[in-house]
Amino acid sequence: MTVAQKKAYRRMRINVIAVLVITALALAAATAANALGNAVDARTAVIQDADGNTFAMPLSKDDVLTVASSAGTNVIEVQSGKVRVSEADCPNQDCVEQGWISNAGQQIVCLPHKLVVNITDEDTASAYDVVGQ
Repeated sequence: MTVAQKKAYRRMRINVIAVLVITALALAAATAANALGNAVDARTAVIQDADGNTFAMPLSKDDVLTVASSAGTNVIEVQSGKVRVSEADCPNQDCVEQGWISNAGQQIVCLPHKLVVNITDEDTASAYDVVGQ
């Protein structure tokens, strides 16, 4: 092998290695960008009222829902990945005093209005086997 052939062969090896490194970096960047783009909060507040209606509110989007059933009216608020009953026309206001919840398996119950707010998570099983107080 001549000196010119050795130099050409060396340049070719360097070019191949450079292409492989650039390709690996590009694939790593694309994978990281895809993972960030798919990082969506899968937690959802599922609300059931006295009339058998079911509503879903994703915790990833701030929102307010007024649920008026035959038993009474509740205002459900989602903010910063948490949910609460912010207003109710029931006499004891236990559901309002419950405050914010944010974990899968937690729930708020308004007994006078027969309203239940459950948090579900599509990605993980509930962190709770039993909820008690």
